[in-house]
Amino acid sequence: MVLVGTAAAGVHGAVANLRPAAEENPAVAEMLAAVPAGAARIEDLVQRGPSAPIWHPLSSSGRACGWTEL
Repeated sequence: MVLVGTAAAGVHGAVANLRPAAEENPAVAEMLAAVPAGAARIEDLVQRGPSAPIWHPLSSSGRACGWTEL
């Protein structure tokens, strides 16, 4: 997911809000168990590129990482 209009300080809160919303829908929860997913701010994508450690995993509360590490 790409976050638009989210301040750098608000990323953790936005991702924390996405996790329970995804878990409430069984189909989405099943998909997240099989397919790695994460969220990153559009500003970080533009400035640092998609392979930078800017992705926040939706399946866990792990640290930001590159998209290949999701």
